[in-house]
Amino acid sequence: MTESASRHDSDKRVIRTKKAIKAALFRIMEEKDISSISISELTQEANINRRTFYTHYRNITDILDEIEGDLVEALRKLIQGIDLRASRQSAYDLFMGLNSLITVEFDYYFHLMRVDMRGMLMSRLKNVIKGMTDMLLPQLCEKHGENAAVISAFIVGGFFNMYLEWHNHPDGLNIEEAAELAGDMVGLCIDNVGITLVRNGTDDEYDLMRRA
Repeated sequence: MTESASRHDSDKRVIRTKKAIKAALFRIMEEKDISSISISELTQEANINRRTFYTHYRNITDILDEIEGDLVEALRKLIQGIDLRASRQSAYDLFMGLNSLITVEFDYYFHLMRVDMRGMLMSRLKNVIKGMTDMLLPQLCEKHGENAAVISAFIVGGFFNMYLEWHNHPDGLNIEEAAELAGDMVGLCIDNVGITLVRNGTDDEYDLMRRA
């Protein structure tokens, strides 16, 4: 076996092992709080030994950190493929892409959020929203002023929470209708914030938002 083939097989084993660990964690978390889950319990559920677990993670929290990092990176790639100059269309495209991403790759994470009685996962999701804000800010604005950062955080947080609300309670709106509504909301927010800034701030602040 060549070195390249051996490395490929090793990578596949790592992926399978991590997937088994994550799946086991979420199965257990449907029944009990993460703070009461032991490494021994998790490794038994994942059918691995403790040494294998510690090869990949220091503790259980590391697993959620990795999932959040993976989600932020996936969002980065999604955003890079979207033309953000047209706010309504880009919000529509982002909503559709986010739904595809979550239902295919991160469905187990968001499924668990629906039974997250203590709000632990929702609290951790703020890290994902923050990461998404940091990615969009350079695209939305030509400068990184204080107002731009706050407005970007507001828009992204509202967009993400709108998606989560629809994802958890989709009755009444299909995906296209929900995405169109998200586009309208983001577009109206950017347009009206721009008007507000020109009334209360400087022309530069107005230009900053109008060029978004």
